[in-house]
Parts: sequence; C-alpha cells; structure tokens
Amino acid sequence: MSPAPALQAQPAPETAADAECWREAARLRREHRGWIVIWLAPDHCYRAYRRTPGARRDTALSAPTARDMAKQITQADKAAARRARQPPRRHQ
Repeated sequence: MSPAPALQAQPAPETAADAECWREAARLRREHRGWIVIWLAPDHCYRAYRRTPGARRDTALSAPTARDMAKQITQADKAAARRARQPPRRHQ
C-alpha cells in the first residue's frame, strides 16, 4: 500500500492570483455600489455591469486590472451624470 499524497500547503499560483482578483472585485463592488463587478478567471479580466434601474443594457465594462476597471467605472459614472444634466432633445 502506498502512502496518501501529501496535501499542498499553498494553492497553485493561478488559484492564489485568482483569489486576489476576486478580493479586488469585492473591493470594487464596495467602492462602486452602483456596479456589479466580477473576475472572469478563464478570460483573465474584470467585468462590470451597471446595476441601477433603467440602465442601458450595453453598460458593460471589461478591464485586465482592478485599477483599469476603477478608472472605467469612474469615467462611465461621469458620462452618465453629464447625460442626466442635459435637457432632452426635441425631434422635429
């Protein structure tokens, strides 16, 4: 009878890196409450979707780093605020 395989003390590098990315996604969700932010491990990127009622369906962002995702969310929020301040267009 052979001995049982030894348990790994630390996860594989990809698993540890993904765990850190999931923590960053959770941090982004806390900092940007109006967004759903997830880490897509197979694609190695963050994805964010606006969660406000009536949000456009095409409001989806993708970025390779948490820092890039935070910048995109901030830019999208600023653009939405500018659109909200503009008077509605009249069609003639």
